[in-house]
Amino acid sequence: MNLSQVFTNINLQTYYDTKRKKIRVRPVEGQGIPLLCVSCSKQQRQQMQLGTVFKTDVRLIESEKRKPYLMAGKKILGQLSLF
Repeated sequence: MNLSQVFTNINLQTYYDTKRKKIRVRPVEGQGIPLLCVSCSKQQRQQMQLGTVFKTDVRLIESEKRKPYLMAGKKILGQLSLF
């Protein structure tokens, strides 16, 4: 995969990671993108209730120093559902 691969209009969902004891974000399955952790701002994570699905662009980040991950865009394109 390319270091600067961008996926547009991706559905992401907030969830509580019991292992790390914090709110995290992951892609919704079935979109043809890697199911990796999503890095986004703390403000983005905390403004959404747990289980909220929202849409944004993500970029695949690959580095020799850490596992691959997805980085969310700064602009949320829309909130799709609230659980």
